Order: sequence, then C-alpha cells, then structure tokens
Amino acid sequence: MRTIIISAGKGSRLYPLTKNTPKSLLEVGEGLTLLEAQLHSLQENNIKDVIIIVGYRAEQIEAKLHEYQDDFNITTVYNPFYDVSNNLISVWMARHFMHEDFITINGDDMFTPTVIENLLKSKHNITMVMDIKESYDEDDMKIIHSEELVHQVSKKIDPEKANGESVGIIKFSGHGPKIYRNILEEMVRIPENKNVFYLQAIQEIIHKGYPVHYSICNESDWGELDFHPDLMLIRKYVSQTNLVEKIFSKRNNS
Repeated sequence: MRTIIISAGKGSRLYPLTKNTPKSLLEVGEGLTLLEAQLHSLQENNIKDVIIIVGYRAEQIEAKLHEYQDDFNITTVYNPFYDVSNNLISVWMARHFMHEDFITINGDDMFTPTVIENLLKSKHNITMVMDIKESYDEDDMKIIHSEELVHQVSKKIDPEKANGESVGIIKFSGHGPKIYRNILEEMVRIPENKNVFYLQAIQEIIHKGYPVHYSICNESDWGELDFHPDLMLIRKYVSQTNLVEKIFSKRNNS
C-alpha cells in the first residue's frame, strides 16, 4: 500500500510559527515533528512506500525525510504553484503515483496507527475516514452519510444537518485509483478549480454515481493542526501517550 501525504501548503493560519517552517515540521513533542508522527503511524502498519507533495519550504521537508531514507521508500513531488492554488492541484501533480492502491493523507493530520489499521480493512474502492461528533462548526469538513455511504462532503454543509466530519484520510483501491485520476484530470481543465480543495473531487465522484464508503474513527484518535489551539491539544496528547519516547526508542533500536 502506498501513501500520498499532501504537505505543500504554507499553513498561514499558524503564522508566525510557519513564517520560516512548514507546518509538517512543527514540533508536536520534544524533538518530534508532525511529519515524523505521521510516518510512525504508517510504519506501524507496514506502509513504507510514501509520496510527499511539497511546496512551501520544500527543502526543509526533504532534509528531514533524508533521515528516514533507510526506513521508507520516499519520493517527493514538488508543486511550484502552491502559493497560487489550492491543494487540488497538489494532488493532481501526484497522479502518476495513483495507478495502484493508495491512501491520501492531509499534511496537517495527526492520527494513531489504529486509524490506518481500520481503514486498511475496508474492501471498497473508495473509503474515507470519518469522525462522528456531537456537533460540528463552520470550519469542519462536514459529511452527510447514511446506509454506509457518504452522500455529501463540504465545509458548506449546514452544521445542523451534518452527521460526520472528514478526517482527511482516504483509501483508493480496486477501481478507486482510476476513478480518482479521471476526476482529477477533468477538474484541472476547469480554470476555476485551481482554487478548490481536493475533497471537491470526492464530491464529484459521488455526483457521478460512484459509491464512497467510510471508516469511523474515534475523536480521540486524531487531530488536525490548523490553528494555534490545535497545536497545544496535539502536544498534550503526545505527552500523555509518551509518543516521543516510543518513536525515538524504536528508531534507536532499529
């Protein structure tokens, strides 16, 4: 199984922390970056083929990845348009790596190995990881689902009507990769789409009648690094779970 991590953006909502540092390299624990925490969860699921889409401060991410070249088969894809487009373009630029089963992951996601473990159990062509909460807000990437299928995914969904939130992790297998590639190719030909979020492609897939399923994860099993308070919550989780020692002790013993 291949994983594609979307890490090209500037993370402007975390400024000034991201003034000189890409979001994925912000420390979530003592010496531990968000990117390293992601790689740990992948490694725990025996996923070693990793594609990382970079843009802002790409050289810093590539330098960090060099430390993990013995643990993973890592390829970076550079998006030179990261500053003038949204992440649909970033995902499209990695289309050549989408011919076999793969998982896409938001570069600002923090998640436990269990999230990936459960996702891998899905036998469907397209499966989104979804969190179910008591309530949703305007900034959530909201979902409307029923009968094991996702029907809508958008931030524009009325929070009162939403019954799920996209975690930002999606698995494509079987016919899923081809369906996704074809939709991406269609969408990038429309100039207005250069500024849309890549999950709009999932909504287009649904509109065309392809089923999109979901894998439920617990609210405590993931977090999203979007705003300053998010970083404090993630750091608290890392401290409570002793994640820094777990990761680095494992690396030192390997």
